[in-house]
Amino acid sequence: SKSRVRSAAMAVVAVVAPAIESDEDLQRLYNWVDETSLSRPKRNISRDFADGVLFAELLNHYFPRLVEMHNYSAANSHTQKLYNWNTLNTKVLKKIGYQIHTQDIDDVCRAAPGCIERMLKVLQEKVLQMQDGQLRYRAPVANVVPRVATAGSGLRDEEERSVGSRANGRGERGVSPAPPASGRSKAEKYQNEVDAELLVEKEQRIVEMREMVDIMSEKIKKLEQLVRIKDAKIDAMGQKLQKYGLV
Repeated sequence: SKSRVRSAAMAVVAVVAPAIESDEDLQRLYNWVDETSLSRPKRNISRDFADGVLFAELLNHYFPRLVEMHNYSAANSHTQKLYNWNTLNTKVLKKIGYQIHTQDIDDVCRAAPGCIERMLKVLQEKVLQMQDGQLRYRAPVANVVPRVATAGSGLRDEEERSVGSRANGRGERGVSPAPPASGRSKAEKYQNEVDAELLVEKEQRIVEMREMVDIMSEKIKKLEQLVRIKDAKIDAMGQKLQKYGLV
């Protein structure tokens, strides 16, 4: 029944993923993960999933319209790992009614034992709800505004169709009726919803680009620091060579 169907559009509260109850449940979870072909072999699941990329691949397997894999890159730095998980949280998981708690994000980035299993268990439950028809989610709107008929265009179409028609036997030309007010209000309401969602998507994209700029700035600073260290070592080596008359 419709009352049983859960809508992911409802407000989602981030909670720490619950513990897995038994070893049998844990083994079933591992078997479920193994059903999906991932880009990297699974050697140590806590470390393998720490950067969020394999988690994104699992999501992409079951919710392909929600995940854009180019947003997630393999990472060793804690900053990039956080970026991947926060992007998943805001762009994907929120739409299926799941928000990862900040404590779980911090733990999974540190490859804390048992954390990723708890998170995968929650994801598995969401997938099962979707497959059973108990979970509805809204796919992202394409960046093309659909054509919506305006009141003016509808009036012109009616006028063109009414040309040559007769309203009565005295030869008077019929007048086309204006579109119903309810039709106009529905069209305007739909247009406003589309515009609002496009605005949210663009604002989210701006936030992501700013975060990426911050990450790249940190990488540039580290590279500059490495260059300075190497220059200092080269200078020290040159002084030693001069000291021993080798140059």
